[in-house]
Amino acid sequence: MTGRRPRATILVAVYNEAAVLPQVLRGLAGLRPPLPVVAVDDGSTDGSGKMLARAAGPRFRALRHGRNQGKGAAIRTALAGARTPMVLIHDADMETSPGDIPRLLDAATRHPGHAVFGTRFPDGRRRGRVPFLTRMANRLLTGATNALYGSHLTDMACAFKLVPANALRNPPLHARRFDIDAEITVRLLRRGVPITEVPVAYRPRSYRQGKKIHPLDGLRILALLLKMRITG
Repeated sequence: MTGRRPRATILVAVYNEAAVLPQVLRGLAGLRPPLPVVAVDDGSTDGSGKMLARAAGPRFRALRHGRNQGKGAAIRTALAGARTPMVLIHDADMETSPGDIPRLLDAATRHPGHAVFGTRFPDGRRRGRVPFLTRMANRLLTGATNALYGSHLTDMACAFKLVPANALRNPPLHARRFDIDAEITVRLLRRGVPITEVPVAYRPRSYRQGKKIHPLDGLRILALLLKMRITG
């Protein structure tokens, strides 16, 4: 491999993830070389904020929203605290693992100037126990993205996104909920930033286990995709 890994800050939105957050924090702390992290507790009520505060240090910045505002709002707050050329968005739910972060960084090294997305469905589908609604939602939303913007993605909604920070700052992002993934994707496609996808491990969880995205969020994402296409 040639070149050096890009300098990136990991952005993490956290909302009531106390059950899995210690595992996430261990995974992030174990990355070599270490990466700076900006984590935002989005108004948690289960002690997640205290866990983040205890993890704070020279490379780990813990911020907090006084009330829950949504994943997009938390990512926007974290972005404001990043000081590296690239940022890597990572969910705090362990559906995807911090252990896959080096794969995204290596792909960015091989493809300078590209954004790198994780993909849970590298061939358009996935073997194993993936809930039917998750598979169908991915096909609908990724298919709509490809149809509206001429892209060839397999998993627009994957939480893993390694992107140039400046592409997200000017103009500022506006999405406040799970539609942040769609806004980031469209922003990159409109700017002509190539997107490379990297297969990542995926361990879906149920609503009983803490899953937070709902069908209504899928409608919001679809509405944003259509709105951005119409408004230009």
